[in-house]
Amino acid sequence: MTGPHIVTTAPHSSTELSGSSSERFSPVRHLPLSVWLTAPEGQSLATCANGCCMPVTGPLARQLITTCTRADGLVVDVHPADHALVANAVALSRRVSTVVIDPAVAGVIWTRATTGRDEADRRRVDVRIARAEATYLALAHRRGEAALVVVRRTCESEPNVTTIDGSLQELAEPAALLAPGGHLVVVTGLHLIQGRPHDPVPGLIRAAQRAGLVYLQHIVAVYGPIRRRQIVSSLLPAQSALSKAQAVSPYVPTALRAHADLLIFTKPHRPPASAGICPCGEEEA
Repeated sequence: MTGPHIVTTAPHSSTELSGSSSERFSPVRHLPLSVWLTAPEGQSLATCANGCCMPVTGPLARQLITTCTRADGLVVDVHPADHALVANAVALSRRVSTVVIDPAVAGVIWTRATTGRDEADRRRVDVRIARAEATYLALAHRRGEAALVVVRRTCESEPNVTTIDGSLQELAEPAALLAPGGHLVVVTGLHLIQGRPHDPVPGLIRAAQRAGLVYLQHIVAVYGPIRRRQIVSSLLPAQSALSKAQAVSPYVPTALRAHADLLIFTKPHRPPASAGICPCGEEEA
């Protein structure tokens, strides 16, 4: 191996997520456990001002696309920070739709995804600009069609963490974009909220289950070189400079800035028998 990789946990079975033996999710095929190379192919910037939200790199984008989709399948990228996922989807003969808030970012994505491509490839790319509140209105024509939807939960998009159920409905819209059997990938990580760490994973799992999705796998994407067959945890160049320029909260070790968490869910062909199920397997009161 010549780069960083992903360490995976065991996928959760559908029976582990049900409230009782009579309430089962429909069977799904788990994503394979594997080692994924995720090294940046150039200088990668953190996707938030705190430096705690990591980007989707080119190798990670390719692994997600080839694992979760087939040729000509639809990939939807919601609010990307760069072109990595869109450009790789086009290169791998997938159709792709994306919604971007910043027109400058949209221009970079279109240019990088279509330069050197023929007219048939360019027709596969749909880049739209919309305000944050109009994101899923701009994607309404893709409802029920996507094989893969990628969304990002950054510290800057965190709901009020004092409200336990504040995030329970936030994945309903991306879930509606999926075709049966399609996969939703949420890119997230331990975040700095008001200077203190906050783990969004439990709330996101509840949100996905409320949206009718099945939780498949939690993947840790590690960004750092491999030396003598060992991962060397290191900051990305831009984050290293950032850490020298500002004080870092004593509650958060710098290692947290060297990885991202990927939560992978699937839309079953039949709806779950029961909604409102907690990750621990107990129904919410």
